[in-house]
Amino acid sequence: MSFSYDAKAEVANADLPSSKCCNLAELAGIVRACGKISDNYAITLVTEHDCLYKRVLGLVKNYYESSTGVKLTTLTRPNLPNKYYIEINNELGEKILTDAFILRVNYAGQKEISNGISARLIENECCQREFVKGVFLGCASANIVIKDINDLKKHTGGYHLEFSFTNSTLAGDFSHVLSQYGVYSKMIQRKKMFVVYIKEAELVSDTLAIVGANNAVLTLQNEFAVREVRNQLNRQINCLNSNIEKMVDASLKQIAAIEYIEEAVGLNTLPDNLYELCLLRLANPNETLENLAKLMNPPLTKSGINHRLRKIVKIAQDLQDELEVEEENQTD
Repeated sequence: MSFSYDAKAEVANADLPSSKCCNLAELAGIVRACGKISDNYAITLVTEHDCLYKRVLGLVKNYYESSTGVKLTTLTRPNLPNKYYIEINNELGEKILTDAFILRVNYAGQKEISNGISARLIENECCQREFVKGVFLGCASANIVIKDINDLKKHTGGYHLEFSFTNSTLAGDFSHVLSQYGVYSKMIQRKKMFVVYIKEAELVSDTLAIVGANNAVLTLQNEFAVREVRNQLNRQINCLNSNIEKMVDASLKQIAAIEYIEEAVGLNTLPDNLYELCLLRLANPNETLENLAKLMNPPLTKSGINHRLRKIVKIAQDLQDELEVEEENQTD
């Protein structure tokens, strides 16, 4: 299963709220997140999580002391997750909508569905938290991929948690509710939906903690650590590979210079200290400067070896330049 699925399952299977007001707040969050309200106020909750049905039954029973009026229909889809329809009849649906301040009477005396979140529903902090939990269960989605700890490949995916709503007022109100916990989100419109999203890793973790997905938080925190170690290791490997490439390039350039001097004037024309180093480099083409310095008699420092090799390369370049000048003069 996905990280998102497991997090929702953890929240859905947790203990129900102890107070009636919190049961209503969570139920309202679910209805707002994934509920379709008919003209006669029947409610259909659409989800891919079968455990949500049991959760909704419990919330309804705790608040209304009966779960009559709730039933489940399952749609089996080949090669796709099952889709579950939690149907709440119109009598119970109207009660829920009215009690949660979703259904209200306007100034003209007509009933209408409100777009936003009523402050009276979430006036207590405990109810506010349960409402966020309900929205999480109803419409949260995440693209977070937890990789195998032994996989050293850099994971380019980020941390993205989002909530989709049918109107901008509801999305804006929910974004404000999250901000009360220090979770600052952004909002975009995607087709006909309004999406509240969080991309910062720590804020995603904080949101999971708010809804009580504690195992998901631990998993995510572990992923933070694994990714950091993996990224550090990749940086070190990249740095090492880069250094090796530079060393190989330098060694090839030095050997080419030595071979050119040998063909042009002979290595024996060089000073003894450079002659010895030329022979040493030819015999040890893959050795680092540190190791070459130790092989010299007497041993030299790395900077000393590097200085002499630069002299050798410079001599080869000067010889090549002189040859080119001579060839140009002969042509003239």
